[in-house]
Amino acid sequence: MFAVIPARNEASRIASAVRNVRLAGARQIVVVVNGCHDGTREVVKGLQGDDLTVITFREALGVDIPRAIGAAYAYSRGAERVLFYDGDLIGHHRDELAKLVESAQKFNVDLALTDTYGTVHDAADARDTLIRLRYDLNLKLGLAGRLGLSNPAHGPHVVSRRLLRDVPLSSLGKPPLLLAEAARLGLRIDTLARIPHARLGSAHKGPTHYERIRETIIGDLLEALCLVQGRKSVREYRGLVFDGYNSERRFDLLYRFAAALNNKKTD
Repeated sequence: MFAVIPARNEASRIASAVRNVRLAGARQIVVVVNGCHDGTREVVKGLQGDDLTVITFREALGVDIPRAIGAAYAYSRGAERVLFYDGDLIGHHRDELAKLVESAQKFNVDLALTDTYGTVHDAADARDTLIRLRYDLNLKLGLAGRLGLSNPAHGPHVVSRRLLRDVPLSSLGKPPLLLAEAARLGLRIDTLARIPHARLGSAHKGPTHYERIRETIIGDLLEALCLVQGRKSVREYRGLVFDGYNSERRFDLLYRFAAALNNKKTD
């Protein structure tokens, strides 16, 4: 089991994140350090062992792109499964994380998700646009009964080598699209762990960041719904365009990194 951990300015938290995935059973860990202005890289270097690889970008890659870069690297190294885990998570959930890893392998699930909400009562009529769209996507995929509100945009999750082989690399940079593509391909998807959001222990980065993350995920959900419905991709809903951090995603660097990996294979 590989683990991929994105890290941007997480010097005070990254050691806990690495320790959590080690205790959960990860045998190889890839930390994608990007856009840091603190000592994150130095902290990670201090944790190094034979199980730890550090990929460093001076540029900020944007949300979710480090995950895709780590996945591409893990796939090139023969990973059969990859755990995605954020570099700012320091909560007490090691038992649940271990269960997620173990269950994904035991039941041969291609996309194993974590439920961070716990309840889906009245989700279809929720006033919160994010909640409603999450449920609507799962409903249209025929997975609402199994997944509830679970989505790879939120919470640790595990993907199989088959998923990494068959799903477009770009979809790893927009998690709701990853879910939609996996469902379209008939891959096995399930929620295998439950960790309430408060127990994830993610960093509080202020209301502006929180709102931009919400807008990013809402826009991604809208794109995923367009994919499911065979419509042109848009990030507009009820007259509002939900960009968030989307325009800051460095897909160009992702494609360049993937091309370099492919060139190494052919050398």
